[in-house]
Amino acid sequence: MFKKNIVGIIAEYNPIHNGHLYHINRSLETSGADAVVVVLSSSFVQRGEPAFLDKWSRAEMALHSGADLVIELPTAFSCHNAGVFGSAAVDLMAMTGIVTHLSFGMEDPDAPLEAIARILVEEPSPFRKILRERLDSGFSYAEARTAAMEQMLPGAGAILSSPNNILAQEYVLRIVERGYPLETTPVKRTGTGYHSGPSGSFAGAGWIRGAVRAEGITDPVAKVMPPHALSSLREEISRGRCVLSLDLFWRILRAVLLREGPSGISKYAEMREGIENLLWANAVKAQSFEEFTNLCTSRRYPGSRIRRSACHSLIGYEHQANRKAQRLGPPYIRVLGWDAKGQEVLKMMKTSSKLPVLFRPKGRPGTYQRMIADLEYRATALWESLVPNPEPLSESKKGPLRLV
Repeated sequence: MFKKNIVGIIAEYNPIHNGHLYHINRSLETSGADAVVVVLSSSFVQRGEPAFLDKWSRAEMALHSGADLVIELPTAFSCHNAGVFGSAAVDLMAMTGIVTHLSFGMEDPDAPLEAIARILVEEPSPFRKILRERLDSGFSYAEARTAAMEQMLPGAGAILSSPNNILAQEYVLRIVERGYPLETTPVKRTGTGYHSGPSGSFAGAGWIRGAVRAEGITDPVAKVMPPHALSSLREEISRGRCVLSLDLFWRILRAVLLREGPSGISKYAEMREGIENLLWANAVKAQSFEEFTNLCTSRRYPGSRIRRSACHSLIGYEHQANRKAQRLGPPYIRVLGWDAKGQEVLKMMKTSSKLPVLFRPKGRPGTYQRMIADLEYRATALWESLVPNPEPLSESKKGPLRLV
C-alpha cells in the first residue's frame, strides 16, 4: 500500500526520448511520489497523424523509463484539439481515484495557469467581447482566445502561444472546471523544442521521427534516446512495426476524401464553416500529406486542425459521436501495461476507480462505451494497415504488458 503520492503524466512518447526521461525523473522528485501513472495516446495522435509506433511498444518504453502503470487515452480523444485531448486525459487521471499529482512540461513553470483558468471558466463580459471580435475578423479560435486573454491578463498571451503551455493550460482548466483534487507540478522543459534538432543529449520527438524516416537510426538519434527505447525502436523497425512513411497513409486518406466528396466529408467530427470543401478540393490536387496540409492551412484553419479533421474522416468519427464523447468523456480505463509497483496501483484501483478498468475495449452493443470501443478497434486496424508487417487483430488479441 502506498503511503505517499502517485503522480500522473499525460504523454504520447512518439517515441520516448531523453527529455521524456528527464521529465519522469523530475516529476517523481517534485511530487515526492511513490509511483507514476501515464495516460498514453492511442493509435492516432494529437497533431493529426498515425502514431510512429504502436501503443504497446510505446507503453513498454514508458515502463522501462520509470512509469509504473500505463493507461490508454482512446483515439476519440487522443486525435483531437488541445481542449478535448487535455480534458479527457485529466478525467482519466482523476477517475483512477489514486492519482494525487499531475505533472507536465512547460517553458515557464511559474506561469499563472490557475488565474488564466479562472477567467476561461467564468468568461467575463470583456473577455467574451474581444473573443467574438477576433473570431469575426478571421482569427482561429486559439488565436482569438489568446488575444482576449492578453487583454484580460497582460503576459497571458505569450503563455498561451507555446504548444506545451497550451496543453498545460488545458490540464489546469479541466482541474478547475471539475474541482478535481489533483495537485499540479509543472516541470521546466529542458533541451529543444518538439521539432528541433539535437542539443547535447536532447532532441524533439518530431525531429527524431523525421531523422529516422530520412536516414534510419543514426548516431545523432541514438544519443537522444534512452538505451532501452533505442533498442526497442530498432526492433520495431526490423519487425516492420513502424510507420516509416506517411505515403500509404496519404493514399488511403486521399481515396476516402475523394470518395466521400464534400457532402460526405461534412458529416465527420469538427467539420464546420465549409472546411469539407477545402479538404476535398485540395485532396484532388495534392501529391502528399504534407502538400495537402500546406494547401489547406490558413489563419482560420491551422495545419493541426486540418490534419485532425482529415484523420476523423479516415477513421469515420462522425459529428454525433464526437459531441457525445465531448459531453460524456472517457467511459472506461483501459490498461496497456504495468510493472510490479503498477500491479499494486491496479489493486488499489479496484476499489478507488470511478470507471470500469478494462484490459481490452468493450461494451454492450448500442452503448456509449461500445461506441468508443468500436472507434478504437477501427482506428487501430487502420494503423495496422500502415506498417510493413501488420497484425490485423492486434486490438482484440493483445493484452496488457506485465513487467513483473
